[in-house]
Amino acid sequence: MQSKNKIQISNLEIIFIDDDGFARGNILNKNRLDQEISIPFDKTNIDFNIGDHLLVELEFVGKKQYKFKKIIKKIEFEKNYFFAEVKLTSKGKFYLNELERGSKKRAKIQPILIDDIKINKGDVVKAQKASREVLKKIKIKILKINKNKKSRKIDYQDYAEILEVIGNVLDPNVYSFLAISEYGIKNNFNQEIKNEISNLNAFDKNGRVDLRDLSLVTIDGDDAKDFDDAVYAEYVNKKKEWRILVAIADVSYYVTPNSALDKEAKIRGNSVYLPNFVIPMLPEELSNDRCSLRPNEDRLCLTVEIILDEKGKKKSHSFFRSVINSKKRLTYQQVENVIDKKNTDEIFNNEIIKVIKSLHDVYLILEILREKRGALNLELPERKILFNDSGWPIQIKKIYGLTSNKIIEELMILANVSAAEEIIRYNYPAIYRVHEPPSPEKYKNLIDIIGIPLANILIGKVPHPILMNKILENTKQTADYDMINHSILRSQSQAKYHNENKSHFGLALKNYVHFTSPIRRYSDLIIHRQIIEIIKNKNKRKSNLTTSKINNEKFKIISEHISNTERQSVAAERKTIDRLISLLFKEKINELVDCTIISIHRFGIFVSIEDGIADSLLPLRNLPYDWYDYDPTKQILNGVDSGYKFIIGMKFKAKIIEVEPLTGSIIVKFHDDITMDSINRKRKNKYKRKNKFS
Repeated sequence: MQSKNKIQISNLEIIFIDDDGFARGNILNKNRLDQEISIPFDKTNIDFNIGDHLLVELEFVGKKQYKFKKIIKKIEFEKNYFFAEVKLTSKGKFYLNELERGSKKRAKIQPILIDDIKINKGDVVKAQKASREVLKKIKIKILKINKNKKSRKIDYQDYAEILEVIGNVLDPNVYSFLAISEYGIKNNFNQEIKNEISNLNAFDKNGRVDLRDLSLVTIDGDDAKDFDDAVYAEYVNKKKEWRILVAIADVSYYVTPNSALDKEAKIRGNSVYLPNFVIPMLPEELSNDRCSLRPNEDRLCLTVEIILDEKGKKKSHSFFRSVINSKKRLTYQQVENVIDKKNTDEIFNNEIIKVIKSLHDVYLILEILREKRGALNLELPERKILFNDSGWPIQIKKIYGLTSNKIIEELMILANVSAAEEIIRYNYPAIYRVHEPPSPEKYKNLIDIIGIPLANILIGKVPHPILMNKILENTKQTADYDMINHSILRSQSQAKYHNENKSHFGLALKNYVHFTSPIRRYSDLIIHRQIIEIIKNKNKRKSNLTTSKINNEKFKIISEHISNTERQSVAAERKTIDRLISLLFKEKINELVDCTIISIHRFGIFVSIEDGIADSLLPLRNLPYDWYDYDPTKQILNGVDSGYKFIIGMKFKAKIIEVEPLTGSIIVKFHDDITMDSINRKRKNKYKRKNKFS
């Protein structure tokens, strides 16, 4: 890194870009590897994507921290491979159609088959530009065939070697397999891991607290296969307090440090959940068997017992290794039915019903405390894709959280906070779950979008979820409520893992780690190991508790790595969802749909269609004919002559004109249902169409 006064020149790798153009990058210089830099949206910035390298100017602001100043240039790295669909020409010859959303596609690329690879129409392939050696062979062959004709110059860009056939568009799984290949997600376990699985530690309950007589239950979704947490609650009348148990599968008993399983889990970082496919962090022999808390089977756990007073104040917590026997596998809907006292065909014994009611009572207390501390209270439904027996998507549903979902969420948060407090108490290094406040740029952007008078709630105040909740509450019964929810969501920083405790803004919590899912998150496995070491060394002085501590510098590296694997997993999931939704909308081309503006950019407008079921792009060229002034601060687009004004939250109808399932792209065109004066239309059509920005 070069320096001149406080200005530093550095190389950034872009690791995140949100829908509003705000980006983050990692400094690649060796001496500042750990710092992320925020890049605010600026319409004058050069175009860049995740994975690109930028040469930037940074300003030193003290305490070894740097602030983005400007982009100098993009450092070009040639991409060696791409993804494409195999198509046929009118003469029956294969060509490759590159899958590049929103970019210019190369002309028909001729495939070169190597290593006995065979292709068919509709295949989705991974390919690379043909090497000089391969091109040389092809050129000789072409010259022989065309020896009596003038030889033509071969464009290296027109030829590509097929590296892998991912699948065919006639197979519904191809959309998941494509994302797996694009993001380099590991999908198989090698022989060393398989051998290790067959020689796992034997089940041993010695030295563990026996909880098998307690009515612990699991509560999960209807289609869940692994059950890694069990819960229990009871009111202790004599002490006027609540006793809560959260038991988590003791994955660390089977996955020991530096084993093949551990190394693989660290590389993967987390499980990946695609709509129709799961890539587990650990083999199914663990996730769906030994570490799955199935009913009426003994299982090893790491358990936290939490004691709350009648108002929810925590009196104590205690961690210990245990053996449990879950008494019931419950679904969220079953628990909801018990809470709502609905009559169903399901019959639970009195003990199970008593536990459910106790869990609900504890939740009601925790919900009051959550509201008091000001945890962010967004209402954003989940999109769930339903499939038929053949694996094809048939419907998209918006799922809103039930009270039963919130019960488990609050109990998991309670356990996570207890784990963080335990680690801090004994001064152990840890991997914290960090969610920092919105950046100044995003906070200002939120203020500009929601406008006066609502913005007065935020202006001049330090960002806090309580302020944002007040805005949500004030707009709950208005047409702007969904827009406000999405705008606040987009203003948030991305949660990540860090070796330093920087608190959790969204949950309004000072201390927070991930403890409750070690079967699918490596961060949780690390926390389990730290807590188990604390249990083993509890009688020793705090200053001597160093026997099995992992060096804090290693935690820094692990935190950065698993934050990146999480981002990749989320991106792969979103891309797969977009593709499957686009596949459903393929049948709706030329149909009119209801749209709501999500965000406005210089190239066009992003809209949600059909009440938030899907997102699509409305390019500027598909707006009513006009000159347009763009205000990037308030995200407003003004038609100079027509009077059209496009703002976030605006609703209108549009026609679906283009759908590309393999890129997840839906393009719409504004539907002008207002009759314009025919003379004005004629006058405007005399001139070349322009879009003006100011």
